[in-house]
Amino acid sequence: MERVNCERYPCHFSEQDCAFCFCPFYPCLDFRTGGRADGENWTCEGCSLIHRPAIAATIMDALLRGEAPTVAWKRLEKLL
Repeated sequence: MERVNCERYPCHFSEQDCAFCFCPFYPCLDFRTGGRADGENWTCEGCSLIHRPAIAATIMDALLRGEAPTVAWKRLEKLL
């Protein structure tokens, strides 16, 4: 689900899934995602995980089933 009219598009890559403009896992503090510490703040600038279509669909499904973001994140950690 691309939002090509978004002023930040493409924030990561073309054909990304933009269902999550803001990550439900922020701040994940997991360097494996490509995120990093920027002083005292966490920046997701290098992370594209939430915009990968299969990942976004998995997370959306989990949240719609009422799972907590922390439970969904544990499932994603296995894929990192």
